[in-house]
Amino acid sequence: MPRHSTRLGGPPLRPETTPEQTERRSVSHEPAYQALRRTHRRFGVRATAAAVGGFLLYVLLSGFVPGLMNRSLSGHLTVGLALGLGQFVLMAVIVWRYLVHMRTRVTPVARGLRGLARHQEEVAARGRAAAGRPPVAPGAREYRPW
Repeated sequence: MPRHSTRLGGPPLRPETTPEQTERRSVSHEPAYQALRRTHRRFGVRATAAAVGGFLLYVLLSGFVPGLMNRSLSGHLTVGLALGLGQFVLMAVIVWRYLVHMRTRVTPVARGLRGLARHQEEVAARGRAAAGRPPVAPGAREYRPW
């Protein structure tokens, strides 16, 4: 029997959602959150394309143009060795850009969303207190920018 169906063959049961889950879902529907995800995804695709493109270029050149890769630049330094060392430079630049991207575009928005989530949590705690339900432990959910 599939895990998602009921015993009678009907549609899967929907789990009851608590107010906390509803509030958490509301943060994910914020336009700022959607923009944050879009920005982060776009950067990830570009960084991955640059890294894979650099590695692929090096492999293709070394496989199909060995004469170029064996050409001496200075002393024992060949084009292939210089391009191989350039891979470290490429990765360092990608990591540096990732850190700048996180510091300038992701972290400020994530801090704002964290404040929004904390505000919603406080509102929910007041609602739970008014309804006589036990409070959630402080710090039980921590939203981090990455």
